[in-house]
Amino acid sequence: MADLYSRISEECQKIGINSNELGRLLSLKKGPLTDWKNQKSKPTLDQLVKMCEIFAVSADYLLFGTAHKDLTTEECNLLDKYIALSPYDKEDILALIDFKLQRTSGVKAKLSHSESISSVNIS
Repeated sequence: MADLYSRISEECQKIGINSNELGRLLSLKKGPLTDWKNQKSKPTLDQLVKMCEIFAVSADYLLFGTAHKDLTTEECNLLDKYIALSPYDKEDILALIDFKLQRTSGVKAKLSHSESISSVNIS
């Protein structure tokens, strides 16, 4: 938790807000950082998601200190949403992605095959 507190505190400094302002943004009556630092409480899932939006970082960065450096914000958001799913829902999503990829690659294969046929000069 101390690492989480450190990362949240660093992110607050980066965007120029203090604990009380973060608390206000999270709709809390007081600044949450002191309680988190002293391990009297910890952020809820909703608060964690809101902090990710406020700081423009991924949840895995706040929780574990890792970041998807080569991913776009959209890709990070997608990954964060996938992580939050149940194992059953993750299976469904992976099956849908596989289906889409197979369908897309099949279309590309058909296009490239017909393109090569149309390029043949029949005299």
